[in-house]
Amino acid sequence: MQTCPNCGATNSVGAKFCTTCGKPLKDQTTDPTDLTGAKEQPEDQPKADSQPQDDPEMKAEMERQRQVQARIRAEQMAQFKQSSRGYWNYLVDSWKKPSQIVAKQFNQWFGVISMALWALMGSIAVGRAAQAGVSTVENAGSSISSLLGGDDSTTDSVNSAVQSNAIIVYFKFFLLLMIGMLAFGLVGFLFRKWAQHETISYLEYTTDLMHRCNLNIILVFCFMIFSLMGGLVQLLSMIVIML
Repeated sequence: MQTCPNCGATNSVGAKFCTTCGKPLKDQTTDPTDLTGAKEQPEDQPKADSQPQDDPEMKAEMERQRQVQARIRAEQMAQFKQSSRGYWNYLVDSWKKPSQIVAKQFNQWFGVISMALWALMGSIAVGRAAQAGVSTVENAGSSISSLLGGDDSTTDSVNSAVQSNAIIVYFKFFLLLMIGMLAFGLVGFLFRKWAQHETISYLEYTTDLMHRCNLNIILVFCFMIFSLMGGLVQLLSMIVIML
């Protein structure tokens, strides 16, 4: 229904003139769909004006950033491979000619890397051997306790504590070995620096020092492998590392 704007009379939706006063009723249709469309039109307008998500410039910039990141990763990987090959050459050269002076020939960090490898393998080997010794003592204690009719709860609690703290013990032993080796290198460096008046840095000295001692890395590696086997082989590995 529509209302006449002149007299206020009610007329049918399709009427073009008011049936009471004859006033034209054009453009007075109040269709709900037209109102809905009029309300929705402002909401749709910003969408038409908004920029598309697939912007060519934005795509090009993202592609450029991906290429830069890929190039950086490739350069880092190539540098890592080159450093790995350089360190391997350093190890082989130290095994062939351990007494040769190499302070300026190789990277000055190779000595510290050798110390870290030495400390890592040594901490694993000694920690594994110590863990096996604790397990042996626990098994013996458990056997004695069972013969005497005792309770095994204490032994089980000790075993659980040892297993849970194994990684912490390995890490602490690694730090202990690393600090000891760095301190050992510092003593020799100070002697050569002040007593012999050599112009050499600490890192260069450690590289030269480990070049003379890298043959022992083979023994430490064997000790680590033997310690993982257990039994009599583990006992022999202890004798090897002491020698």
